[in-house]
Amino acid sequence: MPAAIACQPLIFFINTMPSYIRSVAIGILVVAYVLAPPVALAAAAKGKQRPSEVPIEKYLDVCSSLNKSKYPPIQKGDGKRRKVLSTLIDATGVQNFVASGGPRLKAACWLLYDDPGKLSASNKSKLIERYALLVLYYVTSGSSWERSTNWLTGKHVGKWEGVTVSRPTILSLGRHVTKLELPFNDLSKGILPRELSLLKEMRELDLRGNDIQGVVPNKLSELKHLKSLDLSMNYIIGRVPTEIGMLKDLTELNLMANYVEGPIPRRIGELSKLQFLDVSFTYMSGSLPQELGNCNALKEVYLNDCDFSGQVPKSLCKLGLDELWADCLGPSPEVTCDCATVCCRGLPDPKQVDVRKRREGERKAR
Repeated sequence: MPAAIACQPLIFFINTMPSYIRSVAIGILVVAYVLAPPVALAAAAKGKQRPSEVPIEKYLDVCSSLNKSKYPPIQKGDGKRRKVLSTLIDATGVQNFVASGGPRLKAACWLLYDDPGKLSASNKSKLIERYALLVLYYVTSGSSWERSTNWLTGKHVGKWEGVTVSRPTILSLGRHVTKLELPFNDLSKGILPRELSLLKEMRELDLRGNDIQGVVPNKLSELKHLKSLDLSMNYIIGRVPTEIGMLKDLTELNLMANYVEGPIPRRIGELSKLQFLDVSFTYMSGSLPQELGNCNALKEVYLNDCDFSGQVPKSLCKLGLDELWADCLGPSPEVTCDCATVCCRGLPDPKQVDVRKRREGERKAR
């Protein structure tokens, strides 16, 4: 029925009201008429939302591939485990999840059958954070870590070695992972799992001095609150993802002593809060982007012992850095720089010269 015809009885009724009441009623009617279509559309869209596409029925026995006697198939009446399974598969993707004997499957099966905490899908954020940490544990041979106090126990993740959680506040009673620190802990031969991006409230990630391999996942760009990323002294390969520019709160980026290669992404210039950048002792190469000068908060930059070429951008020099290390030493330096604090030269005759002292001596000699 057209809206105008449907409203005729109501309009007739309003016309019988006193004038001062009629004006208010008409105003309410107009607002309702304007808002009704979008509200109705939203409600219709909500009513037509497609159910989860994860075919849970196919995976009720997925954990049996690890241990048939320990992990029997989930029964159809076991609603709690079914919801947990659905939530975890949604979070990580079916293909990654069902890989035979893979770390994601091990993490999920521990949560489904072994976790004394017995989390349910009703506390989704807590469940997902626990799962993300467990994936890291299994990917990097957690049983061989030097320190793993309380991991694989029913205790809250805030009690797990290296994990810090937020304190409850009036605005947020939940406790979320804000810091993950496992430096020099023998995280062995694993890669950085994309599931780390599920730790949405994380501020600091420190995994330096381990044996982590693979690439820097571009999914880490989803950690919108991340302030410090330290992956130095590992075996990370590949290029720095351009998505690094999405980490708007980042103040520290340390990739020192890895096998990363390629240029510094131009989008690094979008990191207006970046104060510390270290890509020294890597295989990074190419010219240095002018966009580095857009990082107005920079205080320390280490570009030495790499394969960069050309000139250090003048825009970077204008920032008045406390430290700027570059391969600018010798008669044929790899890069030229007018503002370096320390000039370096690599093999076969490695050397470092504090240019500030030399400049101070030249100034006194005058």
